[in-house]
Order: sequence, then structure tokens, then C-alpha cells
Amino acid sequence: MTTYKLFIKDLFLDIVLEVLYFPLWWYSRGLKKAAIFCWKRIKGGSRALALLILLKNIFKPMYGQRGWDVYVLSLSVRFFQLLYRFFLMALWTLLWICVLFAWLALPVLVIWKFIF
Repeated sequence: MTTYKLFIKDLFLDIVLEVLYFPLWWYSRGLKKAAIFCWKRIKGGSRALALLILLKNIFKPMYGQRGWDVYVLSLSVRFFQLLYRFFLMALWTLLWICVLFAWLALPVLVIWKFIF
């Protein structure tokens, strides 16, 4: 009979400790993991859009041809590509920053809904 009481006591104590530890984990280790996850997604977006490669090659002529008209054409094409890709990167970064803020606000919103 005492083993059952001890088992129930340990189970209840573990549940209570997990519930009390959850907010601490959410805003410390969980927040760190979420921030690293979002940062990796932002870096992946930058790699997918090849922004650094485009910046390195902005003043090089396309297709290896020489001539002032090719330079003007390649510079204008790459300039507009950079504008478009930086715009996409800004939207991508904003999306993942919003995801991180949602991570911060989610427990508060759940408690708010439970109360009201």
C-alpha cells in the first residue's frame, strides 16, 4: 500500500514540477533554441537568394563579353535583381522575426484565453 502512495506522490510531484518549470524553460532554453532556428532559416534564405554571389559579381560583365553596352546591361540587370532579392530577403527576415515574437507571446495569449 505504501508503494502505491509513494508512486502517486512522485507522479504528482513530477507533474507539478514540470508545470512550474515550463515557463522558465520556454523563456530561457526554448527561446534560445527558437532564436537559433529562426537565425538558421534567415541564413538559409540568404544562401537561397545568392545575395553574396550577386554582390561579388555586380561589376563583372555577363557571359564574359566586353564592351560598354554589355557593362551597362549587366550592371542594370544585376542592380534590379539585387533590389528584388533584397526586398525578398527583407520579407523573409520579417517573417522569421514575427515567428520569434509569436514564440514569446504564445504562452501569455494562452493564459489570457484561459482566464477570459
